[in-house]
Amino acid sequence: MRRIALAFALLLTLPVAALGQSEVVAQRGGIKMTAADVRAALDSLDPGPRAQLQGNATALAEFVRDRLLRQALLAEAKAANIEQNAALMTRANDARDAILVQAYALARAPVDAAYPSPAEIAAAYEANKARFAVPKQYHLSQIAFLVPANAPKEADDEAKRKAQDARAQALKPKADFADLARKLSQDKPTAEKGGDLGWVREDQLQPAFRASVAGMQPNSVAEPMRGPDAWHVVRLWEVRAPSTMPLEQASEAIVQALRQAKAQENVRAYVGKMLQAEPIQLNEIDLARQVAGGK
Repeated sequence: MRRIALAFALLLTLPVAALGQSEVVAQRGGIKMTAADVRAALDSLDPGPRAQLQGNATALAEFVRDRLLRQALLAEAKAANIEQNAALMTRANDARDAILVQAYALARAPVDAAYPSPAEIAAAYEANKARFAVPKQYHLSQIAFLVPANAPKEADDEAKRKAQDARAQALKPKADFADLARKLSQDKPTAEKGGDLGWVREDQLQPAFRASVAGMQPNSVAEPMRGPDAWHVVRLWEVRAPSTMPLEQASEAIVQALRQAKAQENVRAYVGKMLQAEPIQLNEIDLARQVAGGK
């Protein structure tokens, strides 16, 4: 659990696609989530929210934590026979019905396959260009020594000592950081890649690391940094200045957002035609009295 939590929540969240189908990525007691579980959860989302999670490491980590916590609470609720609460189950069925109705309405009012046009995509890009700003990016590598936040002081001190020793080795002339990471790092997914985290956006860094990384010079190795689950030795290779995502890269997200908005517009139009063809009959004046009298 600690190794996987590290991959999800420290310097950079590994993309779900990089993990094996059966590899456990999060766990609380006997409740586990594998990479396949996370993929299935993401696939159940609408395109817009899914794209936002896949493009934001911190948000993806929080999504996984929330899903796991919900599973843990659900297991406790079922053990407490919560399903015997009739009022609660009515609310649950209402929520299920709402999802089914939404899906049916979308199927009855589909979005034209040709929407949006290239001109509409370009117009949306220009109107929302500020939203496609790409913050500063850092090409980072790490050597991590796992130790939970609530570990005894002796264990924390030992992990810190190992991190300091690893940094000292990394600073030696002709030292190979990737080779050291493969030998020393306890975070297996990144260790196998020589500690390489790839390009990390500034807003994807944990706040505890952001200031330290921002103050580093290219080709430097920072003092060990304490994260939620480990001590890290971080190497900065290169820095990319802030920029604006080009239309070619932004187009997929734009298409998803426009189609989602159009789908909702189509549903509203479909429902409007239903009500026009056969309006709902409702005695608003007498409604409250009738309902109260029925108790």
